[in-house]
Amino acid sequence: MVHALSEARRALKAGGRLIDLRPSMRNRSVELALSSATLCVGEIDSASTFPDHVAADAALEVALAAREFRLEHQTTFHYLSDLDSLADLREFQRGLRRSVMPESIFERIDALTADETPNFLIRIRREMRIARYRKL
Repeated sequence: MVHALSEARRALKAGGRLIDLRPSMRNRSVELALSSATLCVGEIDSASTFPDHVAADAALEVALAAREFRLEHQTTFHYLSDLDSLADLREFQRGLRRSVMPESIFERIDALTADETPNFLIRIRREMRIARYRKL
């Protein structure tokens, strides 16, 4: 965000809008949707990415304090990734760069689905933050 903010300062005219879309500083949750209930089976530890979020927030605060931008609106929403199997979850895990998915998540899903028909869903829930700023 620090570099994107510099580019927005350069490229946007007065009145132009900057959209900031990024994950919140909450860990992703892993849920198991069974026919009878949906259970939280663990979290993906994203703490190693939090310094990046803190730096982005600090850069935005400086720009707001300098009256370069004005916050117009912000909200959060959940982005869901649905997976069909433990193999799909392993593939998802291989794509993680800095976040860590504990092995206990796989063990818990395996135990909870041992007697279940193949009709279950593994859901990754990630909270996202979106904000709109106007260049002054």
